[in-house]
Parts: sequence; C-alpha cells; structure tokens
Amino acid sequence: MNHDIANRIRIDQEAQSRRRSAWVTMGIAAALVVGTPVLISLCSSDDEEDPVVEGQAYANNHYIPGAGYYHSGYHGFFPYRHNFFDATRGGYFHGGTWSANPEPVSNLTPSVPTRSAATAANSQYRAAHPSTRGGFGRTGSFFSGRS
Repeated sequence: MNHDIANRIRIDQEAQSRRRSAWVTMGIAAALVVGTPVLISLCSSDDEEDPVVEGQAYANNHYIPGAGYYHSGYHGFFPYRHNFFDATRGGYFHGGTWSANPEPVSNLTPSVPTRSAATAANSQYRAAHPSTRGGFGRTGSFFSGRS
C-alpha cells in the first residue's frame, strides 16, 4: 500500500510540474502576443518630434530646415528671412511678398504660428528630412552590413 501512495504522490508532483510548465509557456506566449505589436510600433514609427510645436511662440527669423524662416508678424514660415533683400528683384521679402522698402522690425516680437502654418512647416520638415531609422521591417539590413 505504501508503495501505491508513494507512486501516486510522485505522479501528482510530475503532473503539477507539467501544469506549471504549461502555465509558464502560456505566459511567455501571451507576453509575445501582447508585446510584439508594441515592439513593432516602437520600431517602425518615427519617434522624431516635430520641430514646430503647436502653441509655442517663435522669434522672428527662427529657421526650420526644409520649412523656412518664421516671420513673427505674419505667423508663418517662408523661404527667405524677413526683410531679405534681393538685388535682382530690387526688393525686400516679408510675409510672402516682395516690397521696395524693408518692413520695420522693431515691433516684431515672438509670436505663435497658426495651426495651419505649424502643420505645413512640420510636413515640409519631414519631407526634407526622411527618417533614417530602418524600423522593424529592415532588421535584415543590420545583418547584411547595410544601414
């Protein structure tokens, strides 16, 4: 009888060990199922922040590569500095137009770009600076020596 009881205890311990192993395996599988989309999202998204923050004030002639110069009196970004002079055009650039005379700069204090100007500047910046990150789908390039 004692041998039967000892045998049953050993079998119960082995069954518990298998159940524990199954739970560990299911836990790891669940972590992979839940974690993989997060990992892919983190690896494939552009984590670079937009250079123009909505609601933030910028000084006149603040420069964003690819987007241009901020003209604080006009709340937008333009291709030339405020009051840029072009001899061939015979004028000064401000607010998107050319003028025969420079615009007074004494009243050009920092201002907040319009929402559409901020969105356009960020889009132009991203177009001029494509992401250099490979993301999850390009991990093979790491192993081939290319980046």
